[in-house]
Amino acid sequence: MSLKDLVKRVLPAAALGAVGRARQKRRQARTGSLPLLDENSFQKILVNELGLSVGDTVFVHSSIDQLNLSFPFYRVLPLMQDLTGESGTLLFPTYPKSSSFEFLSREEIFDVRKTPSYTGILTEFARRQPSALRSLHPTKSVCVLGPLAHELTSTHQLSPYPYDACSPYYKIIEARGKIVGLGVSTANLSFVHCVDDALKEDFPVEPYHPKLFSARCINYQGQVETVKTYAHDLRKMNHHIPRYMKTYIPAEVCLDLNIDGMKFFRADAGKLFEAMLELAKKGKTIYARSAYSK
Repeated sequence: MSLKDLVKRVLPAAALGAVGRARQKRRQARTGSLPLLDENSFQKILVNELGLSVGDTVFVHSSIDQLNLSFPFYRVLPLMQDLTGESGTLLFPTYPKSSSFEFLSREEIFDVRKTPSYTGILTEFARRQPSALRSLHPTKSVCVLGPLAHELTSTHQLSPYPYDACSPYYKIIEARGKIVGLGVSTANLSFVHCVDDALKEDFPVEPYHPKLFSARCINYQGQVETVKTYAHDLRKMNHHIPRYMKTYIPAEVCLDLNIDGMKFFRADAGKLFEAMLELAKKGKTIYARSAYSK
């Protein structure tokens, strides 16, 4: 059991809320003490450090609260769209508030048109764009803006493995996509689970609960579809992705960045997948050894 899980079990809900608010205030104070990041400087980071260019397919992880922006957060999306152009495609994770296991165990209904995203304010802003398309998955849905939106999202519901070849996460490999982090490190890099789902029973760790859930989802036509999916076993989600990347992955493939005290990262999806796949076959993964299957 992780320290975080132990704290949740021992402390009452009110105390947990107070701890969370205190932690948030500390983060806000720290971010507010950092140099202001204006639009021009932000664009330079996107181009020079994260490597964005016209026509790119980019999966974006973000925590805007961890960036000391001098401009409104809603300018981030159009700035990225300007750089990638009309031929570019942007993807954002749009997960529910609770863990996958909790969401599915409560038999909540996922509405692809209305269920909000709790993976950051930028993801919810992207989800609300009139041209956005979202994959029909109850817990690991992805919102996409751009010409590849339908292609990337159309089959996510067809596999019980949320990160396999049917998913937008995997399909960005075929689209020669990039992955970037804004205000976050590779600790937030969900793409790493594509290797788990590609190898399935041959992967050294069994990352999912054994139960196959049947979730009710409402599609864009307002019809109910049943989507079968597995949920991650949080007891095994004890990993340190930034350390793994620094230890095993070349900087030109994936790199964590610290710019004026703010976290960013960049990754080449295809090269990262191939590198992690070969490492997994040798028993080297992001997971702690205690999570490995016997």
